[in-house]
Amino acid sequence: MNISRTILDGIVMCVVFNAVVGMFFFVFPQAYSTMFPRGMKQAAKPYIRKDEVIKLYIILILLYLLMFLYMALSARFAGVSGFKNLFWTGYIEMMFVNAGDFFLLDVLSRLYVKDKGLIRGAENHPDWNWKGWKKLAVPEHGLMWPLLVCPLTGLIVAGIGACV
Repeated sequence: MNISRTILDGIVMCVVFNAVVGMFFFVFPQAYSTMFPRGMKQAAKPYIRKDEVIKLYIILILLYLLMFLYMALSARFAGVSGFKNLFWTGYIEMMFVNAGDFFLLDVLSRLYVKDKGLIRGAENHPDWNWKGWKKLAVPEHGLMWPLLVCPLTGLIVAGIGACV
């Protein structure tokens, strides 16, 4: 495994993921409320348009697919071979994305967005505070990503890398 390349690619993936997700938040802010804490989802529910949510999920699926492809091709071009090495490369790179998502999107951008009134129905909702947000963000990024998303990414990257 090429650890320096893995770290650099992880940082690149973190920046790209957060930039794309952050950019599309300003295009479809109401659709993103489906990913917020339960109380905020309920408050914003009357204003959510189904077509925007579908567009959001199409964009996110395409983003993930392109990230998987980039991770696998970058690893192969860096000389990484073998299922185990490709798996850990994908896992580590996705952990960078996870950390960036948590700190940049769930912690910092929440502070910026909460007072802007971008999510109709959820203005001044108590879940904008960390107490409400941590009930979703900490289990998601502390458990779900490391135990489900990152291993799945590692398997996908190893599968793609083995085929290339």
